[in-house]
Formats: sequence, structure tokens, C-alpha cells
Amino acid sequence: MSYIPIFHLTIPAIWIAVLLAAAVAKLFMRFFTGEKIGEWYWNALTFYILTWKLSYSLFHFENFCNMPLSILYFNGGLYGHFLGIVVVSIYLIMVQKKQWKVAKQSAFAWLLFFLSYQAILQSFEKNVVEAILHTLLLIISILAIRFLAKRTDVPNVLLLAALLTLELLISSAFGSLWSWQNATFILLAIVTSIMYIRFEQKGQTL
Repeated sequence: MSYIPIFHLTIPAIWIAVLLAAAVAKLFMRFFTGEKIGEWYWNALTFYILTWKLSYSLFHFENFCNMPLSILYFNGGLYGHFLGIVVVSIYLIMVQKKQWKVAKQSAFAWLLFFLSYQAILQSFEKNVVEAILHTLLLIISILAIRFLAKRTDVPNVLLLAALLTLELLISSAFGSLWSWQNATFILLAIVTSIMYIRFEQKGQTL
């Protein structure tokens, strides 16, 4: 794992990549697809970070009781990560009942976020070839969402499935298919795709 020095702090590159990807994906949605993402986007990210961080007290209860301030330095680890993903999934399902645009935006936003995250992270890790492939797929996804997703003769679900499959092929070419990153990608892709399918079945179009 790489680390990025910022002033007197050394921060894991993975977390810099997460924050940059979140900002970049929101800009891409706004300027290249015309979709202005609502506050649900940052709420979901905040819920994930808080759950991941605070779950340390749940999975390391004895250590937390002995040293409560240890929660400032540690997190819930892999279990905390997946608990955070479950919380985000539940939040998205609940919020899309009141804000129907979430069902349409979340699938594309998640795809752009994950591709941006992989391109940025692999650049930090100096994995040049992998970073280039993720960047190329990111550009293809932006063009596909901008020009194909608005056509009535193009099934958006199949378009999303094709882009998601290409991303999995790239990730598996440089590592194990069964990684926690791919599991996270697949889980949220399934949740957001199901929401999008229900959105289309209701006939709610912009």
C-alpha cells in the first residue's frame, strides 16, 4: 500500500483516491451527463466513513473498553468496510423511495466513482498499464452514458452490465477476481442496478 505525505501527515493513498474519486465522479455526472447529483451522494459517503471508523468499537470491543481513545487511530478493518457498504446500500434503498432520481443516478454515479477510484489509485501505485486501462474505460463510460443512455433503443441495463463486466475483466487481469474491492464493486453494482430496473419499470423518465 502506498502513502501520500501531506504536510506532516502520511495518509494511505487509498483514502486520497476515495475522496478524489468522489469529487471527480460528481463533476463528471454534472458536466458530461447533465445530471446534478443530490445530497444523497455525500450522505452515502459520510455514512460509509462513519460506519467503517466507528465499527472498531464493535469488532474490537475489549480493546475499545480498555482504551476508548484508540478509536481515533483504528477502524473496523475489512468487517467494518463491508458493514459500511451494507449501511450505504440500505440508505440508498430507503432514500430512493422519497427521491426517485436516486434510483436513476446511483448506478451511473457508482460506475464513474469506481472507475475514477481505480484510475487514481493505480496511478498512485505506479501501475501505469492498469491505470491507463481504467482511464480508457472511464472515458468510454462517460461517452456511453452521454450519447447512448439517452437513446430509447439502447437498453440501459445491458449497457451498464457491459461496462461493469469490462471493469471486472480489467481488475481480474491484474489481480484476483475474488478480492474485497471486486466484491464491493459487485455488491453495490447489483443494488444500484436493481434500483435502476425498478425505476425503468415504473416508467419514470426525466
